[in-house]
Amino acid sequence: MSDAHILTTENLVMQFGRGVAVDHVDFALREGELRCLLGPNGAGKSTFFKCLTGQLTPTSGTVKFRGKDITGWNTQDIAKVGVGIKTQVPNLFNGVSVCENVRMAARRKHLKSMARDKAEEMMEKCGVAHLARREVGLLAHGLRQLVELAMVLAEEPPLVLLDEPAAGMTGDERDRLADLVLETARKAAVIVVEHDMAFIRRIARFTTVFNRGAIFREAMIDEIMSDRAAQEIYLGKQADVAA
Repeated sequence: MSDAHILTTENLVMQFGRGVAVDHVDFALREGELRCLLGPNGAGKSTFFKCLTGQLTPTSGTVKFRGKDITGWNTQDIAKVGVGIKTQVPNLFNGVSVCENVRMAARRKHLKSMARDKAEEMMEKCGVAHLARREVGLLAHGLRQLVELAMVLAEEPPLVLLDEPAAGMTGDERDRLADLVLETARKAAVIVVEHDMAFIRRIARFTTVFNRGAIFREAMIDEIMSDRAAQEIYLGKQADVAA
């Protein structure tokens, strides 16, 4: 893992009326680093994620990708510079097949012949190759999550941002997802926002905990999980279940 930063924020603020959802957050992610963002509902982590991905324009502060200021860019332009984005709600073309969805994503990075091979590779890795001819709109939510992840990975971005990727998945699907995240982190930097603590414990290394719009603590996952204040106040009841 390089010491160079692939993503940084400086004094990032997101305000809604008088409420401050993200409160002067300074954040830095290194090239090749896997980082999990934790915190209870309303802690600010999802709003922070939306500021990184162009779903929201910050009130003030900056977001930089490899030193380039991308503050306020739209999601499509952020994706074009090399940021793979998986949002909470799968962003798919429901009227076409799984294969076509993944192939269209691969075409944004690869030539036509290579895109076909890359699409097949990613469908196999994500466990949806057997659904290649199925219409995406007819799939269960957990499978749709895996299809969108295949689309994100098909573009081979150097930075992958995943917002609650395990939501709606079965146990087997979560296990596959955990393996995929760890494999992806060997080639790219990854940020994961997630509530499922059993899943987090499978993948987490260095972890950022949010509370009241600010960073409460940053540490390795074992340190976070042994901190009773973090467990009870910031991570919620799931921490005790997973401990």
